[in-house]
Amino acid sequence: MTAALDTIQRAYRIAVRDLRACYNPDGIVAGRLHFNAYWARDAFWASFGALTLGDADEVQALLDLFIRYQMASGELPVRIEFLGHTFGHYHTQRMHPKALFRAGTIFADPLDPTALFVIAAREYVAHTHDMEFCSRLEPAMDRAVAWLMSHDQDSDGLIENRYLAGWMDSILKKDKLSYLNLTYYEGLRACRALKEWLGHMDDARRFEDAAGKTYDALQRLFWNGEYFADWIRGSRHGGFASDGNVLAILFGVATEDQARSIRRFIAARGLDRDTPLRTCDPVYPFWQVFPVYFLAGIPDYHRTLIWPWLGTLNAINKFRLGERESAIADLARIGAWYVALNAVAEVYERDGRPLSRRFYQAEIPFAWNAGLYVYAAHALGLTEHSPAT
Repeated sequence: MTAALDTIQRAYRIAVRDLRACYNPDGIVAGRLHFNAYWARDAFWASFGALTLGDADEVQALLDLFIRYQMASGELPVRIEFLGHTFGHYHTQRMHPKALFRAGTIFADPLDPTALFVIAAREYVAHTHDMEFCSRLEPAMDRAVAWLMSHDQDSDGLIENRYLAGWMDSILKKDKLSYLNLTYYEGLRACRALKEWLGHMDDARRFEDAAGKTYDALQRLFWNGEYFADWIRGSRHGGFASDGNVLAILFGVATEDQARSIRRFIAARGLDRDTPLRTCDPVYPFWQVFPVYFLAGIPDYHRTLIWPWLGTLNAINKFRLGERESAIADLARIGAWYVALNAVAEVYERDGRPLSRRFYQAEIPFAWNAGLYVYAAHALGLTEHSPAT
């Protein structure tokens, strides 16, 4: 246990350094190589760690930036990047950013950036009690949630999506996804909290009712007796995906019995035995991979490669379920990868090496993984002045 805690402490210091290396005047960029731009999902997840460190100014700047580029419909950009050009490792950054709203510049309506914006806004206000910003944020939040609600095409409390609408933008999935609907659910709960803090109780009750409807639909349609299914399309259901199940526990959708059932499934299938948590079971078939990823030489990008943020959040879930030793072991295993490289990378081979292929190398540093590692270390009470919760 002492060795594990020492590894976590060393990895924590690396994660703090790498997260702060991604701070920019307008917020948090995803990385410093090929993702040196304000990617919504990366930055909003990273903001959990930034707020834990007390770096609220960076999160406010990030939220303000995305408000400035919000469409009239309420949609938030997938990313905001700098106009310029790249030649080798030389980057030119000009003064006027450009907002992009399509996944891979092709597929419209990625949904989780807008939901994560509202969640990050709640986290910011909860940490800072900045009611002036909360009031200024409200119109943007209202537009964002109205846009998300417009994607509930059959009025069942769940949003429907087109292809590549979530973080797994190499896997072709559409209609109802557990990951997207869990971020939507938490976005509705975030709206309720923000409305309560503003004293707008009628609006708060409306969002509470909407979140309740989504909760009921998630339980009714996605829970299969062992775990929450990855996707639903008509009468067909997907298999196990770590993202939706980790978030179901983290956001309190899963009951304690369901959370333990999910944990048993993960253990029985060995999904966190040899590596930090794997992404899916069974592995997505090759025909489900967006063809561009074959050309880039990474058809396994969201299939069999390891994304540490999933295992990091799963460690928080284990801790909250009373599995402290297992949670510490998971954070130590992830941390050992960071310590070995003295950096937090984006995505890893199953032996702990950062992805390095002919046409693609993992981003280093990577704010998303770094920010959530910082957040998890504090949540488990493993850093100075971070009491366990």
